Order: sequence, then structure tokens, then C-alpha cells
Amino acid sequence: MAQTHLKHYVLALSHRHGSLIIVQTLVAFANTLANAFALIYLIREGHSYLDCAIFIFISAGVPTALIAFASRPILKNFPASITTALVCLALYYVSLMLLDGWHLVLIPPLFFGTYIVTFWVPYFALIMHITSSKKRGAGIGAYFLIFPLLTTVAPLLGGLIITYHSYQMLFGTGAAVTLANLFYVSRFKILWRIRRRIIIPELLQSLKLNLVGRFHVDLDLRGVDWRMCSPLFAEGVQDGVFWVAIPVISFEFAKNEAALSGYLSLFALWGAVATVALGYLSDRLRDRSSIVRIGATFGGVSVLFAAYSGTPEEYLTAISIAYFWIAMIPSFLFTMLVDKLERYKKKGVLLREFFLNSGKLLGVGIVIAALVLGYDLTGTLVVAGVALAYIIVVK
Repeated sequence: MAQTHLKHYVLALSHRHGSLIIVQTLVAFANTLANAFALIYLIREGHSYLDCAIFIFISAGVPTALIAFASRPILKNFPASITTALVCLALYYVSLMLLDGWHLVLIPPLFFGTYIVTFWVPYFALIMHITSSKKRGAGIGAYFLIFPLLTTVAPLLGGLIITYHSYQMLFGTGAAVTLANLFYVSRFKILWRIRRRIIIPELLQSLKLNLVGRFHVDLDLRGVDWRMCSPLFAEGVQDGVFWVAIPVISFEFAKNEAALSGYLSLFALWGAVATVALGYLSDRLRDRSSIVRIGATFGGVSVLFAAYSGTPEEYLTAISIAYFWIAMIPSFLFTMLVDKLERYKKKGVLLREFFLNSGKLLGVGIVIAALVLGYDLTGTLVVAGVALAYIIVVK
């Protein structure tokens, strides 16, 4: 029954991949337009770098907990999960607009973390369902290209909105785009079906059942060896450091949102383009691990150069080169994992999100520790570089 329901939803949402691309494009546009400046907004509101790190720590902690202890409600009904994700993402931007003080640090990331797991788990599971193993590398690479493509345009627009209007206008635009996406996904029936399609109560009930009175993990961790799981964890560590360090350090060099948007627009595009081309090659050669190792090696070295850069030009050059190589890693690690779990694609998606977000928790935790101890934030990039280099153990 569940498999039949999934097939119907795939047909409704992913005819020739078009609808899935539209949905992700709208999500990517909202996030690269508005969320790219979330930490800068915290700083403008008087919050410290430590507050920014706590904000990101919560954003990574929520999906880790939900995947570990509440994955069943997410997998039970994909339409409701994706609808929940878009509602939470819209609430995230609204809460950024309306809250201040510690509420601004603690509440919005709860919404954002819920969006991460309730959107990307079903979304990636659908992609896995409609891509064959023979063309999976190129297919996943194409989907991973959407965010970098929009990053070349949306941050520039976001910087202009902030400069000529306000952060409230920016976050309001992000919320409006997300709501438009919600109406598109629900086929404009969301207003009268809202309760049936929001699974927050089910998620909370699952957390309660699995955490209170007994400790039960929903996630099945069997079937994948450490040389696949630990590189995913290491990718998460690098991500966690980058989520805090890159926007903050870039802002230190840029000094204003308009200049920062220019920096952000340069990062990652060509690496993502190369990923698609390499995806076609890996589908033919069936060798994805070599591409991951190359990206991890040169990406790690480039991040270390960025960590020790002394001028904006050196930093910009090093981090741009790093993003070129790093862009190859996520899609290929993901493809390798699903190749190993061909018959259990949903489990593969859950494992990826669990290890990624667990790694992000450690990465952000290291950033928090460094800030508490008084170390410079740039030094945390060394941790990201080492984590990237570790990924070469993948097999």
C-alpha cells in the first residue's frame, strides 16, 4: 500500500523530473536569497559569533534527533512531510522578521532544523526512486547543481534588498517564495487541508515514545561499513564549520552586505558544473571513489590555505578554489551510498542525513569551543580542512 502511494506521488510530483526541479529551485532561491544572510543579521542585531554558532548548532541538532528518533512519521507520508517542511521554512523566515534577543537565536533554528529533515529526506528518496543506477551520478549531480547556480544570482539580489530596503523585506521575500512553493506542491489546496498535511504532532509523539521511558533509535545503522559512514560524518564536520565560519569571515573581509553578496556569488558554481560532467564519466567508468578522493585532497589543501590567508584577495581565491573541489564530494558520496543500498534507498537517504547532521553538530561544537576559549574563527577552518582530507578513506 505504501509503495503504491509512493508511486502515485512520484508520478504527480516528478513527471520528467520537472516538478521536482521546480520545487527545489524555489527552496534554493529562498535560501540563497535570504538564509545566506541569517548570521549576518544576528551580528547586525548585536549578537556575538558564539550566538551565531549556537544558532547553527540547534539547526543541526534538530534534524539529527528527528532522524534518530522520529524517522517513521517522515517516511510514512511523503506529501505531508514535504508540506510540513515548507510550512516550517516559511515560519523560519517569519520568526527571523519578528523576534529579537535570545528568542532570535533559539526559536528560528528549531523551524529550520525541522525543515531540513522533513524536506530533504523525502525529496532525495524521490530522486533515488526515479534515477537508475546506470545514470545516477549525472542525475544527482544535476540536482546538486541547482543551489550553486542560484548562488550566482540570489545573494546579489539579497544584498540589494538589504541595502535599499531592509532585512525584514529580505526575510519576507524568502517567506513569500516558500509559501508560493507550498501552494505549488499542494496544488493550491493547502488552506483547507492544512491539518491533515502537517506532521509536527506525529514527530513530537515519536520523540516522546522513543526518548521518554525507553531509549529506542528508529534508524537502522546496519549494512554500511565505516569507510562509507565516516566520510559522510567528516563531510558534516566540514559543513558545520563552514556554516558558521564562511559567512562570518567573509563578512569581516567584505564589511557590508552588498560586497558580501558578491563573495557568496563566486563560491562553488564551477565545481558544481564539473560535478555534472564527472557524474557522466563516473556512470560510465563506475568509479566514483577516485573522484571523491581527488575533491577531498585538493579541497582540504585549499581550505588550509584559506585558513592562513592574510588578505581578502588570498582568502577569496583560496576559498573559491576550495568550493570548486568540495562541490564534487556531496553528490558522489551520496551516489556511492545509494549504490551500496540499491534495494533500501530510503534507508540510504536517512543514513546520509543522520551522519551529515551528526558531523555538523561536532563541527559547530568545535567552533563553539574555539570561540569560548578565545581563538580566532579563521583557525576553525583548519578543522574543516582536516575533515575534508579524511574523506579520502572512502570506499
